[in-house]
Amino acid sequence: MKFSLSKSRISGYMQSVMQVVPAKSTLPILSSILFEALEDKLKISATDLEVSITATFDCNVAKKGMAVLPGRILFDIIKELPESEITFEGTANRVEIKVPNGSYKISCAAVDDFPKLPIANTKKQINIDGADLVGMIKKSTFACSLDETRPALNGVLWSTGGDVMTMVATDGHRMAKVSLENKKLRGVSEDIIIPPKVLNIIPRYIGENDGELGVIFGENNIIFNLGDIVLTSRLIEGPYPNYEQVIPSESDKRMVISKNELAGAVRRVSILSNSLTHQVRFSVKNNSLTVSTTNTDVGGEGREVIPCDYSGDAIELGYNANYIADILSRIEGEEAIFELSNAVSAGVVYSPSVPKEQFLCLIMPLRLAD
Repeated sequence: MKFSLSKSRISGYMQSVMQVVPAKSTLPILSSILFEALEDKLKISATDLEVSITATFDCNVAKKGMAVLPGRILFDIIKELPESEITFEGTANRVEIKVPNGSYKISCAAVDDFPKLPIANTKKQINIDGADLVGMIKKSTFACSLDETRPALNGVLWSTGGDVMTMVATDGHRMAKVSLENKKLRGVSEDIIIPPKVLNIIPRYIGENDGELGVIFGENNIIFNLGDIVLTSRLIEGPYPNYEQVIPSESDKRMVISKNELAGAVRRVSILSNSLTHQVRFSVKNNSLTVSTTNTDVGGEGREVIPCDYSGDAIELGYNANYIADILSRIEGEEAIFELSNAVSAGVVYSPSVPKEQFLCLIMPLRLAD
């Protein structure tokens, strides 16, 4: 194997695949990167067995071959090198990295030990609008659960069966549901549950004006073709809970409030909140919202009053300040609408500028501390 390319080029693509190289693993091979020198192209791959990243790009290849190199060590060496042409030369057992002022020799792991990665069957690829998908990802993955005892909630439900495609994520305390017109994927796949890790990588490569990306639905995996970068992820086994039944059909209290004023007040008041519950109290009456907290551990109290447009009886609720902040940061426009019922029922939060059929969040209240 022998190939040459610039430091900036190899460094950029290695940074891409390093996103899935685990810092620690019981399988040492997962800390490695597979290099494949092909005809005028270099292909590098990494995996943590859940998500795989492959980068394929033009390269001056003098001799084809394969090698499995330690990812972190190699990346750190290349990162520290000055900008120059770098030549990789060697066998499947040992590779020499030649630079203008010297060289580095690294032993390789066995190619056969590297996990076999799914092959992207581009004949089954469906192209969808990249900006649409990225928008759905940014509005949903934050609500995924970290509780491994309920695996289905660790992922994002992607429903593509009807005229509308929907992404839903929930951890039982909050929920995000975002829907768009289903232009390309109707009937292609059943409902699937995707780990957020692979979804959160996509926005790093797809911007608002980057056109389409390819999606390939497998039996137990999904592949995203971003051009030079191909992402593969296993799917999470279902079933996903019936989220529709927890969305309140009607509410007798409605608050319209400045999103930025509320976010700022919650952020400031929560500094004094309990370090475990992050609870803040919402007291709503007479077109004003009082955000407050009391923390006996530090002997602190915080309170701010914000004007709002409120209809309904006075109500007091407890919320996790971090969850409120997460939701408000995803709401478009200058205002947020809260539809409320009582101190123990989920509240619905959405933007006046985006129909709640397209994007809404649910948040469960906390039991108010006395």
